[in-house]
Amino acid sequence: MLLSVATAIALAGPAHADPTTSATPTPDPAVDADFLAQLRQAGLNFQDPAAAISAAKTVCELVDSGEQDTNIVNNLQLRNPGFSGNGAARFTMIAANSYCPKYLTGEGRGPQPASTP
Repeated sequence: MLLSVATAIALAGPAHADPTTSATPTPDPAVDADFLAQLRQAGLNFQDPAAAISAAKTVCELVDSGEQDTNIVNNLQLRNPGFSGNGAARFTMIAANSYCPKYLTGEGRGPQPASTP
């Protein structure tokens, strides 16, 4: 599980998150189309495809920066009250599968922040 968003997306309503400064991967229309199709198949609706794609790519950026998976999903849920049930987690998994599948296996994972006592 991973996720948060850098832009306003419309998945059952607008979604918001803090912007990131990481470089965005080169656009791949085939990957983007597959991602959107997977969202639809999972029953996750969106109003703005470009914003949904941008939000999904942010998943990888946040993991690269060491953000914990649960924090990413929780942030998405907080900023998108329209997500019902496990919608944020499903979005996260679909995003990771499409844009950074290596994170589903744990390979190439950024360092986790140190725990505070």
